[in-house]
Amino acid sequence: MQDKKELLRQIMISLANNETEKSDKLLRVFMDYIPEITPEEITEVAQKLEDEKVFENSEQHISIERKIFKIIENKIPQKDLSSFPAGHPIHSFLEENKQIKELGERTRKLIAQADSFSSLYSDWVLIAKQYRNIDIHYLRKENQLFPFLEKRGFNHPSSIMWSLHDEIRRMAKVLTIAIADKQEELARETGAAIANETVEMTIKEERILFPTAARLLTMKDWKDIRKGEEEIGWLIPTPPSEWQAQGEMGSYLNSSPERLEAILSIVTDFFNGTGIQTLSKRFDIELNGSISAGEFALAEQKVEDMGVDNLAFEAKVDNLLKLFKKSLDKVSIEGLEEGHPLDTFIKENIAIKDLLAELRIAEKNVNLEHIDYKYWKEAYDKIGQINTHYVRKENQLFPYLETKGFDKPSTVMWAMHDNIRALIKQYRSLLESKNYQQLFESQDKLFAAIEDMIFKEEKILWSTSLELISTDEWIAIRQGEDEVGYCLIDTPPMWNPKWKHPSEKIKTSSVQVAENVDPAMFSGNGKMSKQQGAINLDVGAITPEQINLIFKYMPFDVTYVDENNEVRYYNKGEDRVFPRSSGIIGRQVKYCHPPKSVHIVEKIVDSFRNGEKDEANFWINFKDKFVYIQYFAVRDNEGNYKGVLEITYDAKTVRSLEGEQRLLDWK
Repeated sequence: MQDKKELLRQIMISLANNETEKSDKLLRVFMDYIPEITPEEITEVAQKLEDEKVFENSEQHISIERKIFKIIENKIPQKDLSSFPAGHPIHSFLEENKQIKELGERTRKLIAQADSFSSLYSDWVLIAKQYRNIDIHYLRKENQLFPFLEKRGFNHPSSIMWSLHDEIRRMAKVLTIAIADKQEELARETGAAIANETVEMTIKEERILFPTAARLLTMKDWKDIRKGEEEIGWLIPTPPSEWQAQGEMGSYLNSSPERLEAILSIVTDFFNGTGIQTLSKRFDIELNGSISAGEFALAEQKVEDMGVDNLAFEAKVDNLLKLFKKSLDKVSIEGLEEGHPLDTFIKENIAIKDLLAELRIAEKNVNLEHIDYKYWKEAYDKIGQINTHYVRKENQLFPYLETKGFDKPSTVMWAMHDNIRALIKQYRSLLESKNYQQLFESQDKLFAAIEDMIFKEEKILWSTSLELISTDEWIAIRQGEDEVGYCLIDTPPMWNPKWKHPSEKIKTSSVQVAENVDPAMFSGNGKMSKQQGAINLDVGAITPEQINLIFKYMPFDVTYVDENNEVRYYNKGEDRVFPRSSGIIGRQVKYCHPPKSVHIVEKIVDSFRNGEKDEANFWINFKDKFVYIQYFAVRDNEGNYKGVLEITYDAKTVRSLEGEQRLLDWK
C-alpha cells in the first residue's frame, strides 16, 4: 500500500495533467484504503506541489483542491476548537463563522422563495451589505494570521486562500450591483454562488487552517496577533474581550533553551521509532545522562505539538520513562512541612505502598480452598480509598498546573486514574462473586498499575509541581483538601506559613459593600426593617450571607459554569453527591470531567450556546444512590447565552414515594 501522502500527490499531479482516468482510479484507491488524512498532511502535499510549480496557475490549483476536498472530506478528522477562550483570535474567527453560515442559510431561503426579489427586496439589499462586510474577517486572516504562518514555512493560505477571498469579494460587488440595478436573475445566480463559497470557506478554515495554525503558532504569536486585531475590527457586533493567555510552562522552569531543545529532539525521535539503545547513548552524550522532573514534564507537554495525541502518548509513556529512568530515579523531595499538600500526597503513597506490600505477602500464602473473604473485603475497601487520592489531584492540584500551561496531567494522568478505577471495580467484582482463581491469578496487574502511577507522581509530578506552583497557591490548595478527604491517613494539620495571629493584623472593617448594593427594606412581625448590604434581585433583596446560606442548605448540588466555559460557583452542601473543591473555580469545565466523558459535556455546552437546546438530563446508579443530573442553559433577558447551571441530587427517596402524605410526620 502506498503512503497516503504519496498517493494524494499522484492524484493532484494527474489532475494537473488532465489525466482524468488515472486520477479517478487513484481516488477510488484512496477512498477504499486510506482511513484518514490530517489537514497538515493535505496542506503539506499541496504546499510542495505549489513550490514545484506543478500547477499551471492559481486557478488550476484552486480547482484541484476543491475537487479533492469535496471527495475526501470525510477522511479528515474533525479537530475540536472549542477550547480556545473568548478573545483568542481563533475563538473570534469561529464566532464570525457562525454568522457567515447563518447568512448563507438566509440567502438560500430568499432564493428559494419565488417572489422574494419583489416582496422582500430590502432583505436582498441587507444580505448584499453583509457579504461585503465579510471582508473584515478575511482582512484579519490576511494581515494578522497569514504572516505568522508564513514565518513557520506555511505560505499555502497566502497563495491560495487569499485568491478565494478575492473571488468572494468580487462576487459581493456583483451581487450588490445586480440588486441595485434590479437584475433579479443575476442576483439569484450570484447569491447562490457566494452563499456556497463563503460557507465552504468556513469549512476550510475549521477543518484545515485553524487546526494547522493551532499546531504551528506559539503563545507569543497568538498574543501578537491579538494585539493587531483592534485596528482591523471584527465581523461580530461586540469586540471580543481582552484575552488573558495561559502562561507558558517553560517560563516557570529552570532550564536552558539548549537542554530543552536536546530533550525535545530525543523525545521526538522516540515517537518516530528510534530505538531506546540509540537514544540512551544520545542522552548520555548530549545531556550527561541527566534530566530533571520539570524538564521531562515540559517535554511531555510539548509532544502534542509534535503530532503525538494523548492516546498515543499514554500508550508509550512507560517506555519513554525507561529511557530517562536512571536519572529520574534520583529525584526526591525532602524538607516539606507537615500539612503541605505534597507532604500529604507523599504520606498517602507510603501508606499505599505498605498496603500493596502486605497484600502481595498475603497473596503468596493464599489457599483457594480457604479464602479469608473478610480480610480481602477490607483490603479492597482500603484500595478503594485510592480514588480519594486521585480526586484530590484532579480537583485541587491539576487546576493550578493548567494555569501554568501544564495540562497533560488533566488529559493523560486523569485517563490513567480512570483505568485504575476500572481495575479496582473489576477485581472487587471478582472478589464479591468469589471468582478467587481469576482474582489471584491477575490482580497483580492492578497493583502494578497503582505502583506505576506512584512512580510518575514521585519522580515527575511532585517535583514539577514544586517548580510551577507558588506558596500562595499551595495555601489555596490546602484550603480545599479537607472537603475531598484523604487516603489511608488521618486528616493532616492545617498548613499556612503566612498565617499571623489576629493581634498582629491591622484591624480593618469586616463589612464590605459592593457598589450595586443598597440597604433594603424587609417586613417582619408587621414592622419594616432595613437590612444593610442587601442586593436587589428581580424579586426582593437579600444579603450575600443569606444568598450563601440559601445555597448551602439547598438539598441538591449546584454548579455554575459561565459563558467562557469557566467554573464560577458551586454550593458547599453537607452531603454532596460528587466531591468539589475550591480549586475548580476559574477552571475550564473540560478539565473538570474525565477525558472519556469530556465530549458529552462539550456537546451539551455547544448545544446550549447555539440555542439548539435548553436542558439535558441524566440519571445514573452511583454507589447506593440514584443520581439525577440536570443541565440548564442560562440566558439573560435578551436571550444571550450566559453559561450552564448543573443541578445534581440523590433521587432515591423521591423515586420510592407512593400515595400521599398530607400531614406532618416526623417519626
